[in-house]
Amino acid sequence: MQKTPLFQSLSQGMQAQLSDVHQLCDGIGYQFKNTDLLVEALTHSSAAQELLRRSQGELSIPWNERLEFLGDSVLGLVLSTHLLHHPEGFAEGQLSKIRAALVNESSLAGLSKTIGLGRFLLMSVGEEKGRGRHKPSVLADAFEALLGAIYVDGGFAAAEKVILDVYRERLASPLETLIQKDYKSRLQELTQGTYKEAPEYRVVDQKGPDHDISFQVDVNFRGQFLGTGRGPSKKVASQNAARHALETVLENPDILTEGMT
Repeated sequence: MQKTPLFQSLSQGMQAQLSDVHQLCDGIGYQFKNTDLLVEALTHSSAAQELLRRSQGELSIPWNERLEFLGDSVLGLVLSTHLLHHPEGFAEGQLSKIRAALVNESSLAGLSKTIGLGRFLLMSVGEEKGRGRHKPSVLADAFEALLGAIYVDGGFAAAEKVILDVYRERLASPLETLIQKDYKSRLQELTQGTYKEAPEYRVVDQKGPDHDISFQVDVNFRGQFLGTGRGPSKKVASQNAARHALETVLENPDILTEGMT
């Protein structure tokens, strides 16, 4: 880490936190020309406020809020462009839902954990004790800030490369499953909201080798069969079963009461 004036203004503990930050850069495949941008991206507001307080107002460092704002826009543009040219040819409504699923807090926090971002975050002692380093909101914000810093430091092409590399596995998986994620919750809201009971899912079949496995899941409510679904994972199969169940209920609303005694 270059010992720039910003780096030297950090406390010894904060400097130590960044001693191995090159591992983060190596992991995402990007080396900063201006390392101050990286420091800013990794600085939580609590760290800046704590440093200001301890120095009695003499030391003021930027935190990652502004870079987060920029990174959010860059991430949205890169993913929107990628999805627009996806061979599935998704409709506008589908594009919006898929992008929203890819950039929600849970997704961004998960990606932060994948690249090991949390261990390098600079935060106050109080925030650290409150497990701030593991909070999804903190991790998601820092991830966007990191992307914003890369954009400022290396331009759009550099940020785009990092984003597509980090998202590679998610973008390679069936993106329609991101839209389907609501089927199970919609079915549960329907049964639990009206009848105070949740549907039951059961794996009834499993075929194929590990690299090409297929599951079949049935969904029942109070012993009444509602639908079945197949997919490359239990999760996807369950979503497909829930979708089938919702179609069944739409065609025959009374089916939910047929299993009642």
